[in-house]
Amino acid sequence: MANLHKPTTAGLLLAVLAATAGCATTSDLDALRSEVQKANATAERAAADAASAKQDAAAAKTAAEKAQSEAEETNEKLDRMFKKSMYK
Repeated sequence: MANLHKPTTAGLLLAVLAATAGCATTSDLDALRSEVQKANATAERAAADAASAKQDAAAAKTAAEKAQSEAEETNEKLDRMFKKSMYK
């Protein structure tokens, strides 16, 4: 996520500097720093949310695989029971 974050910050900085066309004051630079910090914080929250979603998806996949395995075992048991009943 850090690789995606750097071009965004650099692009934002470049866009603001191009818009001011060399007439940036200290307050302009402070405002730009503030915007960059907000963008960084937003990117960090998004990365944390994505990591959390990835963990949740992995847990759901594990539970689904377990349920599938148990269903297959149950089907096999039922098939064996049915075959036994047919022999009687």
